[in-house]
Amino acid sequence: MRLIIAAIVGTVVVFVWGGLAWMALGIWDDSVENLRPADAVMAAISENVTEPGVYVFPPEPVVDDPDDDAAMTAATEAWMTRMSEGPTGVLLVHPKGIKGSMEGMFATGIALEFAGSLLLAILLSTAARAGCGFGGRLAIGIAIIGFAAISGVIVPANFMHHPAGWTRAMAGDLAIGWGLAVVVMSMIIKKPRTSRHA
Repeated sequence: MRLIIAAIVGTVVVFVWGGLAWMALGIWDDSVENLRPADAVMAAISENVTEPGVYVFPPEPVVDDPDDDAAMTAATEAWMTRMSEGPTGVLLVHPKGIKGSMEGMFATGIALEFAGSLLLAILLSTAARAGCGFGGRLAIGIAIIGFAAISGVIVPANFMHHPAGWTRAMAGDLAIGWGLAVVVMSMIIKKPRTSRHA
């Protein structure tokens, strides 16, 4: 029962933190900008992109004959020049818009956060049954969050050249929100009592 309670409380903590981070604390204020001029950019995307997906620019080099080393070298050098001169970027595009309601998005978000909290609760409960005290459970939880931030945010940011502000906000949001959840969940999930025999 404690495991489910911990997962529910963890979900509430993460959800409330997300609201504060986006709407009250301004963690993302310097990380997300509106693209201008919107109409011209959106029109260009609509005219040239027909399928939803993730698009990088400038596009990677393509040659007629992949076995032509000289052509591939020249194309790669030209691409690297364009990369260094800019602009470069990654676009997440939905050409036909996004269907669905805000309520549905929040409901899905809560369900996903509960799933994450439940997994954390299972790991913390396993640690408790193995004899880990509060400090041990907390250390395990923080290590898991650190792994998630590094592998899920910082490593992709390195290879995809994400802006530093975006990377800081994404990793910080994740670490603080789930870190608070781990603290509370570690307090709820405790070592099982051992029976004493006379």
